[in-house]
Order: sequence, then structure tokens, then C-alpha cells
Amino acid sequence: MPPMPPDSAAPRHARITRALHWLTVILVLSTIPAGLVMVQEGLPRPLQDSLFLWHKNIGPVILILVILRIAARQVYPPPPEPASLPRILVVASATVHWLLYLCLVVMAVSGIVRVQAGGYPIELWDGLIGGMIGKDEALAKTAMAVHAQVRIVLIVLILGHAGAATVHGLVLRDGIFRRMWPPV
Repeated sequence: MPPMPPDSAAPRHARITRALHWLTVILVLSTIPAGLVMVQEGLPRPLQDSLFLWHKNIGPVILILVILRIAARQVYPPPPEPASLPRILVVASATVHWLLYLCLVVMAVSGIVRVQAGGYPIELWDGLIGGMIGKDEALAKTAMAVHAQVRIVLIVLILGHAGAATVHGLVLRDGIFRRMWPPV
């Protein structure tokens, strides 16, 4: 096999794709801890309210970003995988990426459904999507259960994705990590 080009010569994702990726990363990595902490017993009410406010209002933003990322991916396909990458890893990578998109969509939609069916506002979004779903405790409980289960899958996928990126960037140095490096 020919050696991989140096990291700086590897093809990169489009600038818009990289910008959307890193904006999504920042928002998702801020909503996960907020979501895990906000439901803890004994939190001071102002802190809990702030965490709920952040978590439920950022969910629709993440949904929009994921939709934009999928659209951008159609317009700007990812660069080809290095020929040296085994086929099983190419398939695993594609599978994890699409599962991440799916989980992020399910998390955002189930969160929106849970909040609206629970009779709560989504302060920044009620002008656009408020009242789409009436109060329905059974639906709210189902959406909450979906949200709780999918978060575990999402966290595992994120850890796997970040772990693979770290291996490519620090160990293999095969240019794959640099392809998605922020557009700065």
C-alpha cells in the first residue's frame, strides 16, 4: 500500500460542513451535561430553571443544524476515505455517522414532544412551534422514555466517534482527523 499523504495534504470536508459539525458538537456537548444535571434532586431552583431553559431551547437549534448538515452532505459529499482504510471501518464510520444524525433528530423531536405534551413552554420557540401538540400526559411520558433511552445510545455513539477521531488524529495520523478540523 502506498503511504498516506501527510496530514496537511489530506482532502477536507467543505467549510460549511465543518462549521455545522463543530457548532453541533458545542451545542450537543453543552446540552448533555445540562440534561443530566437538571433532573437531580436538591438542585437550587434558579440553577435547575436555567438548565431546563437552556436544554429545551437548544434542542430545536440542534434539530435545525442536523437537518442543515444532512442537506450540506448532499451538496458537498464527504471526501473519499483513504484507500488504506479497511472496508469494515468505512462501513462502521458511515453507520455511526448516520446513527448519530438519527439519534440527534430523535432526541430533539422527543424533547419537543415531551415539553409540549407536558404543557410546558419552549420559550424561544413557542412563537413558531408552540401549540403544535396539546397537553397529553401519556404522550409526554412516552416521549420522555424515548428521550431517556436514546440519550444512552447517543452518548455511546459520541464516545465511539470521538475515540475513533482521536485514534486517527494522534495514533494513525492518516489525515482523517484533519478532514473535519474546524474551519479557522
